[in-house]
Amino acid sequence: MAKQNLLTATGERVAIVAGLRSPFVHRDTGFKSSYATDLGTMVTNELLSRVAINRQEIEQLVFGQVIQQPDIPNPSREIALALNMPYVQAYTLSSSCLSGLQALVNVAGSIVSGSISTGIAGGVDSISNAPFSISARVVHQFKEMWKAPSLEEKYHRFRQLSWRDFKPHGVNLKDYMTQMSVAEISEQMAQQYHINREAQDEYARQSHIKAQNAWKLGLLKNEVMPSFPRPYTDFVISDTLIPAAAKPAYYERATPIMSKNYATVTSANMPLAVDGAATVLLMRENRAKELGLSPLGYIKSYAITGNDIWQNMFMGATVASHLALERANLQLQDVDFIDIHETSASQMLVNQQLFASNEFAKNQLNRTACLGEIDPEKLNHLGGSIAFGNPRAATSLRILIQSLNALKRQGGGLSLVASSGLGGLGAAMVLESE
Repeated sequence: MAKQNLLTATGERVAIVAGLRSPFVHRDTGFKSSYATDLGTMVTNELLSRVAINRQEIEQLVFGQVIQQPDIPNPSREIALALNMPYVQAYTLSSSCLSGLQALVNVAGSIVSGSISTGIAGGVDSISNAPFSISARVVHQFKEMWKAPSLEEKYHRFRQLSWRDFKPHGVNLKDYMTQMSVAEISEQMAQQYHINREAQDEYARQSHIKAQNAWKLGLLKNEVMPSFPRPYTDFVISDTLIPAAAKPAYYERATPIMSKNYATVTSANMPLAVDGAATVLLMRENRAKELGLSPLGYIKSYAITGNDIWQNMFMGATVASHLALERANLQLQDVDFIDIHETSASQMLVNQQLFASNEFAKNQLNRTACLGEIDPEKLNHLGGSIAFGNPRAATSLRILIQSLNALKRQGGGLSLVASSGLGGLGAAMVLESE
């Protein structure tokens, strides 16, 4: 395997100077009147205001977005223009729940290559403003109707349509190739690895307890901005957490999503789709020092991977973590925190098994030994996506910002952040803080 070198030609590391996110709020509530571009503009503007650098320093802006608006094909460029930065190279990408990390990797690559000194990576999604569409059959029939030479032929074409054809279609949150939803994939993994509902519910409950405690202790306050979204009538100051989710009764009431007598995955042991945005500022190390900035941390290594989609689609967090740790020349026990995107409780419990499986290491990772047992005290210790919700493109940046701030509070160290995603995608990154 090729050695990964994340240093510039002059030997400088890629510094993550600062990171910030909006609150993550339930759909059709606090951010219901704000498009994704509005949320991305809001959080990027606030980040730049807090760091207080000249905006002329920014040379590249890359945002991830999964739920896209057809009439806003490049929200990253719209964000740059809204912030009066027309000179900035800005583009948008989409890579499931690891879109934010992919955006960060792209900006980091530009810094390592010497193309830029400073850039911003972000992720944003608005499920509240997800677009609707009509069927391709209706579009085709209308095109043919306009082309028809006579009124009689136009009427004939129109009569071939039914009311059912005009039913609007919401955004498809399923894997395109398999046409499986996150819940269906999670159920498949639960059955394959014998993860019962009780274990999933308890994992989800602990995620909620950790997140609620993190807010009560004020640990997330500085990394989540108070927001004043359109129509500018009310503040949104914190994530929409569910207090009842700390109690077992909350899970007992939930009904399995799949109508099978063996089904175990419910809406209570999966994250909700929410609205939110996150952004980070990256610089080459010496430029940050020249400006008198104290970075949150540095990128030590990363890996973006693909894996099989028909079985165990969400094993990408394990696959990518194996490569990121190997490229950093580290063992799992060397890191202080492990933050993994909770696609579902079953996905997390399965990946914990895969981390500790010698058989999986040998057959799938070409390793002689497993990655190791994940210390539960290190894993998502401030809560995960099941509690905070999942604005898909922003999720992986939330875990990165959360992990780096935790390292900074303890005086430095190492952390591993990782995510799985639809399409059999995985991403992992080793971060260091001083």
